[in-house]
Amino acid sequence: MWDTALVFINLITPKKSTANVHWPEYVPRKATDSRSPCPGLNALSNHGILPHDGRGITFKQLQEEVHKYYNFSSSLSFFVPYYLSRILKRDYKTDTLDLSDICVHNGIEHDGSMTRRDTIHQPDQSIPNEKLINDIFAASTDGKKVTSADWSRILTTRLAHSKQNNGQFSLTTTHALFGAGNAATLLMAMGGDIDIMKPFLLEERIPEGWSSNIRSRMGLTMAGFNKASLKIFLGVNPAWKKVKRAEKS
Repeated sequence: MWDTALVFINLITPKKSTANVHWPEYVPRKATDSRSPCPGLNALSNHGILPHDGRGITFKQLQEEVHKYYNFSSSLSFFVPYYLSRILKRDYKTDTLDLSDICVHNGIEHDGSMTRRDTIHQPDQSIPNEKLINDIFAASTDGKKVTSADWSRILTTRLAHSKQNNGQFSLTTTHALFGAGNAATLLMAMGGDIDIMKPFLLEERIPEGWSSNIRSRMGLTMAGFNKASLKIFLGVNPAWKKVKRAEKS
């Protein structure tokens, strides 16, 4: 009911106006800073919106900052940290986390990520992989934006490659949907704009003046997020599943 009410409010209220946002100074992570597999959370820490060291963050804090800066609805920005607290077996209201806690394999992090090598090849899932990220941009149909159809093709290629080169490859339907959800987030919040995504994915830096493409008054609802994610997910060619998995190592 909560999310449904937000969907209705979005339908009857005017969209938010476009505004240039002055972001806090970007300071790259230090070797001792805690970071996650999520560029969006890492960027908030690199700009000092979340603690720069990425430690001792409350789940409520994650909810509030994602809601404020990316314009995710209150329902969606609550669900993700709450789900994460369940994975980590922590109390949403009283416990904290370090961003690196999100790197736990097959929690939210999973094989076949579009921006990280699989855990078997790169145990530190906070580190973005430049080649994989540039492969995203190279797959754009027009060289300017990455569309929903582009994302489906990118995921198809990435999953096939991951399975072919990872003897321990595993991917549940839930995690496959997470991957599509990550793509949907970039599509909706950044419009799939390559010029915006480059610093965001490669440096985990938010370009000066950028504000979320999500203009709905109550933000991106779970219904809207699920619709965009499902479109990408259903566009993935299931032929990738037939690729022979690498020998277990």
